Amino acid sequence: MRKIYFFVAFFIPTTFLFGQTTTPTQTSTPPASGTDNGTATMNNLQGLLRMQLTIAPSWDVKGSSGNTDGSIAGDRTNIYLHGTLEYYWTERFSMRGDAFYLMNKEKDKPGGGGVQANHTIEVGASYHLRKGMGWDPYIGLTGGISYVKIYPMDFTRHDGLVLEDYAIAGHLEPVWAPRIGMNFFGAKVFHFFIEAQYLMGTYRPPVGPILSLNEVRISAGLGYNFVILHKAATIQQKI
Repeated sequence: MRKIYFFVAFFIPTTFLFGQTTTPTQTSTPPASGTDNGTATMNNLQGLLRMQLTIAPSWDVKGSSGNTDGSIAGDRTNIYLHGTLEYYWTERFSMRGDAFYLMNKEKDKPGGGGVQANHTIEVGASYHLRKGMGWDPYIGLTGGISYVKIYPMDFTRHDGLVLEDYAIAGHLEPVWAPRIGMNFFGAKVFHFFIEAQYLMGTYRPPVGPILSLNEVRISAGLGYNFVILHKAATIQQKI
């Protein structure tokens, strides 16, 4: 359970934001005579807070030789729980935070040394290629850290002594990832998203094998979006 605490810390604070609705850029709809329904029509993405939680498969990146023995995935598909928070400062520029939690641990690898943890937190920015609502193509770049840990394994020291079931401590490694994706905004608070990121990094523990963290991670699903810091009682997004 302690390994999902960072997800709780990452998403729970957002619940305090949803008590307000908002956008700095919007078109107010004049109320009918004698009424004041406080309704506003959103016509662009500025001021939008977007969130998503999905399952993301990933595949390691093979070198020219096709050998994946030195990669974190070891020629298998890793599965992550992926969460995102993103805020649109302007129609073109947004900032985002992402968290990945490895779900399919590799307990039964022959000889030990299978992946026990490969959890990542990233922050970065995206540039949006189109203004307005509807479909939202973007490119982005994030950087962060990965907590990597492998199961105990037989380890041979430099002096030739073999240590059986040697427990290798977890290690924090810097990572970075360019990404490309598309959001499709529908009515009210829902949107569909699909994106791919190429995460790059290297696992360098004090002892044990050095592994490449390079992976292509694919995420898709249904997300939620809210407008924040606005006093209007309701927001209707205009597609």
